[in-house]
Amino acid sequence: MPKEKVCLVGSGNWGSAIARIIGANTAAHPETFECEIQMWVFEEVVGGKNLTEIINTTHENVKYLPGAKLPTNVVANPSLASAASGATMLIFVLPHQFLRRICPDILRSMAPRCKAISLIKGIEFEAGRPKLISSMIHEALSAAVPVSVLMGANVASEVAKDEFCEATIGCADAAAAAAWCLLFDRPTFRIQTVDDVAGVELCGALKNVV
Repeated sequence: MPKEKVCLVGSGNWGSAIARIIGANTAAHPETFECEIQMWVFEEVVGGKNLTEIINTTHENVKYLPGAKLPTNVVANPSLASAASGATMLIFVLPHQFLRRICPDILRSMAPRCKAISLIKGIEFEAGRPKLISSMIHEALSAAVPVSVLMGANVASEVAKDEFCEATIGCADAAAAAAWCLLFDRPTFRIQTVDDVAGVELCGALKNVV
């Protein structure tokens, strides 16, 4: 069976913290995943150098998560189409306002047998009605792309320091849930899975309010 190819869509502090986790896990499970992870970075200039160049040279996101080393198999890529090329697992971890703009590039590049997961907390409103972020991704990509969610009371800096944290994955398909769990679960980042995608996503969004 072909190996899973992972693309991380986003590289802020939460995305960079997650990159440490999934980078370790793809390397630890070569029977399931391609080792290299493409991380899409919105290109910026930091100290006279491109941020992607800094990340790929120093293996550190000096702007958004300074002091936390990224695995060497996490490759920063300023081209979303290139980063998502052939991807079978898409991880969305960026401000939701960018989703509709970036999804067409991903749709043209991703593998046919692709699944996605959202780590984005919040709820969008369309015509005065609430809309789940996972639904936005599902509609923007394809009806054939199942979208799961990962939510928890997590702080990026604590996750990056390997302090103990927990999170819940909402995924309707048992096989996909197992794959996501294998990608995210670590001794210091424990994952539970449930089949209620909307419930997990709503709890993740509302915990910031409550």
